[in-house]
Amino acid sequence: MLNLPTRGISRSIDQQNVELDVFCDWIESCVLFDDPELSASDVVDALMEENIYENADMAAERVDDAWTEIRRRHSWIRDGSPLIVDKRRITRLKTWKAVPAHSFCLLLSLAQWYKGWAGQFGSNYMEQGELFEELTKESLLVQFEGWQAIRTGWSSTHRKNLGGLVDQIASSLGESRGNVEKWTSDEAKDGELDLVCYRPFLDARVGIPVFLMQCASGADWDQKLHTPRLEVWTKIINWASRPKKGFALPLALDDSAFVAKCNLVDGLLLDRYRILAAGACKRNWLSSTLRKRLITWSKPRVQALPRKQ
Repeated sequence: MLNLPTRGISRSIDQQNVELDVFCDWIESCVLFDDPELSASDVVDALMEENIYENADMAAERVDDAWTEIRRRHSWIRDGSPLIVDKRRITRLKTWKAVPAHSFCLLLSLAQWYKGWAGQFGSNYMEQGELFEELTKESLLVQFEGWQAIRTGWSSTHRKNLGGLVDQIASSLGESRGNVEKWTSDEAKDGELDLVCYRPFLDARVGIPVFLMQCASGADWDQKLHTPRLEVWTKIINWASRPKKGFALPLALDDSAFVAKCNLVDGLLLDRYRILAAGACKRNWLSSTLRKRLITWSKPRVQALPRKQ
């Protein structure tokens, strides 16, 4: 069993101080990365041993909430789920390497719940950002038949300047370039844009559905909800019809948070299980190249997860 997260799970006496999203991620991670199965009573015992609860009934109530939420999450990805969620037991069906997209997103989430664990791998998050952008792209292309996508995020292997990026997008979508120099700065790099997702018609004319997307893989995702800025992108490209925003993140949001963030994004919102829903559309939906890269990135992090001795 993994150690309890260092944030999101606190001593609960008169009220619940165990955040459901963090708790569910911990339970899922225990089964996917450590124990082949876990019972509800095992989890209650762990909470009592760690003095999170004094009242076993109160602990069992929160465990029941988590079981319900995990069952609901995994119903959205159907056969793509690596777990079997029974009434009182969760069992591993597939190894973490067999579901590298799921494992990758879960590890990105755990980085926010375990203080210090992710830090041992350095402070350069460029690779994880690049992998998450590619993962989001591949998921969308599986789930949105006939759509196309352009990765635009700046990385060590993807360094096109903003002017060149604008020209690429405008040319691909049949739009015209606006005044890039007036409305941006030299530091803009990718203009806070990671992915352009669009659905062309056979006539190759404008006036099509377009999403300008931010893919936020780090702990500062909440500060990026306003990006990409449409007030800038509608000036540096002269769109025939205004595009919509999109936002992707690896966390699993509960219903209230999901609705609130949808309102702020005012467009397409993809959390972990919307991304992983590609597995319900197509088995083995990841490209072989991305699959290998996700496993390579994830392996040392899985090995270093904080486990009970």
